[in-house]
Amino acid sequence: MMAADKPIRIMQWGMFGSIGGIERFMMDLYRNMDRDLVQFDFLAAHDAPKLAFEEEIADYGGRIFRAQYSQSESAYQARHSLLKVYREHPDIVGVHVHACFPYAYPLAVARECGIRLRILHAHGAFDVQPKLDIHSRVAAAVRDRLVRGQIDRHPTRYLACSDSAARYMFPGKPYLWAKNGIDVERFGFSPDVRQRYRRRYDIGESTHVLGFCGYLTGRKNPLLALEVFAHYRRMQPDSVLMMIGCGELSDRLEQRVRELALPERSVLFMGGNRDDVNCLYQMMDGFLLTSLYEGLPMVLVEAQCAGLPCVASREAVTDQAAITDLLRFCSLQDDALIWARALREGVVRRRDRGSYASRVAMAGFDMRATAAMLQRIYLTEGGRS
Repeated sequence: MMAADKPIRIMQWGMFGSIGGIERFMMDLYRNMDRDLVQFDFLAAHDAPKLAFEEEIADYGGRIFRAQYSQSESAYQARHSLLKVYREHPDIVGVHVHACFPYAYPLAVARECGIRLRILHAHGAFDVQPKLDIHSRVAAAVRDRLVRGQIDRHPTRYLACSDSAARYMFPGKPYLWAKNGIDVERFGFSPDVRQRYRRRYDIGESTHVLGFCGYLTGRKNPLLALEVFAHYRRMQPDSVLMMIGCGELSDRLEQRVRELALPERSVLFMGGNRDDVNCLYQMMDGFLLTSLYEGLPMVLVEAQCAGLPCVASREAVTDQAAITDLLRFCSLQDDALIWARALREGVVRRRDRGSYASRVAMAGFDMRATAAMLQRIYLTEGGRS
């Protein structure tokens, strides 16, 4: 038994090396826990490199267990290593799996160890089927059936960031909507930060700055964002596109910039793993999300909190993302010019950007509210049988 003055510990899965939406959500959740009552531990692959926020996790008293093996590496090790961690650390009374693809194995092993709280948390809808040969398709079908069985049997709680994420990860299951809460004070509009960062990047106040934030991969569809900007710039020559992120399409995007004959420094590649994304939002005047698959992405919550007019893909983003009047939808089938016109209409319509942080909070997307809800679940449902 744990001492009465010790916090309970909840094992978290879903933290990797790069800073993405799930990593930021998990860390914001940790920052807003009462750590005298609830502490987090983090499960990672046995050969995982340094995790995002690893130093901060250690500062808060979190532990990182590099103990995970995939089934393809060793089915025995995949089970045995998790059993060992759970059995050697009886203070772990809950397991919270954050995923954007069907996965529940840490919950299956947790159930064997009598851990009562087993949360599967869907963070997105990612339904891409790669082209596979017949043997790979058969193997994928077997894996999918196994994982779906684990999802049906082992979680005690289903959470989802959106309705589309729930339909994708656990269709038909009763779930709790865990809103993608953010630090609204941190992402709220700041004229001082806007001026300071525009000076840093030598951007004038009259220049229209459009933003894109996400991995530079096919799923995020950044090439469409670039095409939209090319049309936008014809309407508004004094404009800049800021692309925040890194990924496999970086070289192709730079090549496309040259093909479109866009001027030097009209497209700024800002890189990924930045800790000042909230400040970069302040520089912007409009925001694009051109993804093929999403759900309710945190970047749209953050951008609306900063008072940015946003245009997002209808096919990828749920209506639940329209938490303010700033969000408009366009279809992936629409011409890039239609997107550009929709975004420019939003940009030229001046608003009181400073009012949107309170609107986002009132809509329930303040991380303090999300953390309080999850802390109650951890404290009342965690334990060992």
